Amino acid sequence: MDIDELKKTIDEKTPFFQARLAEMIEIPSVKGPAKLHAPFGQGPRAALNQALMIAQSLGLTTKQLNDQVGWAELTGKAESYIAALGHLDVVAAQQAGWKSNPFKLTLKGDYMYGRGVLDNKGPIMGALFALALLKKAGFQPRHSIRIIFGTDEESGSADMQTYNSVEKPPIAGFTPDGKYPVVFAERGMLRLALQFSFQDQSDADLAAIVGDFSPSYLPDKAVIQFTSGVNQTYLGEKTPSNAPDLGKNALAGLAEAQRFLPGQLGAAFNWLYLAATDPTGNKLGIAFNGKTSGKLQISVYGAEYFQASNQLQVNFSIRYPIELSKAQLLQNLQTHLPANSKLIIKTAIAPLYHDPQMSMIKQMQAIYERVTGLDGTPVTTTGITYARFLPNIVAFGPSFPGQRGIAHKENEWLKVSDWQKIILIEYLTLKSLATMDFN
Repeated sequence: MDIDELKKTIDEKTPFFQARLAEMIEIPSVKGPAKLHAPFGQGPRAALNQALMIAQSLGLTTKQLNDQVGWAELTGKAESYIAALGHLDVVAAQQAGWKSNPFKLTLKGDYMYGRGVLDNKGPIMGALFALALLKKAGFQPRHSIRIIFGTDEESGSADMQTYNSVEKPPIAGFTPDGKYPVVFAERGMLRLALQFSFQDQSDADLAAIVGDFSPSYLPDKAVIQFTSGVNQTYLGEKTPSNAPDLGKNALAGLAEAQRFLPGQLGAAFNWLYLAATDPTGNKLGIAFNGKTSGKLQISVYGAEYFQASNQLQVNFSIRYPIELSKAQLLQNLQTHLPANSKLIIKTAIAPLYHDPQMSMIKQMQAIYERVTGLDGTPVTTTGITYARFLPNIVAFGPSFPGQRGIAHKENEWLKVSDWQKIILIEYLTLKSLATMDFN
């Protein structure tokens, strides 16, 4: 089947594919309390059940592991397998700010809206549909092909630890949870907390700082409360935490108004102001620009005040280039911290690097260029994807050049025409990788 025939087939099947995707979007698969047979909550488990049911209806073999991860498979001649790996869990979505129900697939012209339509239900279900099309075409792979459905990517990827403890790794594959062209390197990431302790009790008229704070995005609202009963609200524009330049951090406005308070409290808010208003880290003395993977990036995503202990805590993440070591970054940061502060490392994820000349990446580059007509030179990302947690996997799709800051926000979208293109790329990539010689 040539590309024109594939495009026609995908176009004809799109209404059916959308109906199945709608079934997935309707499941609010946000992480919740652990339950029996639902370690990450009932929502992610229900989404996994539904995805596997859809896969079975398409004639594919399925399996699930410890109620955490499952896959659909087209068996090949060899014992090895290649994989497309995505996740069915999503970040929370309040109705406020949405123009449609976030847990209902809404079609408007060439756009599909809904929580998870881009991140990551749409792309990984697209890979499943691509595999179903391969099976229907009678394709017999050399290496088995797995479409793997994870359920904890947004909260630490514990599901992949389980998978790796039982299953052998794929020999090649991709996660459609990043961007195009193919990603050969992902920056390292530190999630940190900076605690300020105030000795001067006159600084303690602060009562609390509240807001919709999450490591996934920068807040669009923050409220500072004082013991006098006065509340001050600061508004911004929400943006994914790996794209701080695309939004307006509400904590920046809060810090700007409080940075001139007297004593240690004012000094702490001044540090928060410097961190929240410069994503390059230059104002903190930690800026770094790597020749391969670009600039360091800092994102302040939360702040807390503990009245009983008279402490302020600033929560932030730093994504750093592969040329900069974690040790050097922490040394640079410590050098510029206020005297009354303590740095706490909450999460540390090492950078990821693959040789951009390796055969798998070159093949993905060629397929991307063939389908899109665009330059497919491999790129790097600030994102944290499943590629960190499963060997021989790279991020490949789903966002095309110029599409940034869509996930983790209100009115998450994916173009129908782009989805069709993604499914075509996934079809060709799975078919190609499943026949390659990786020896």
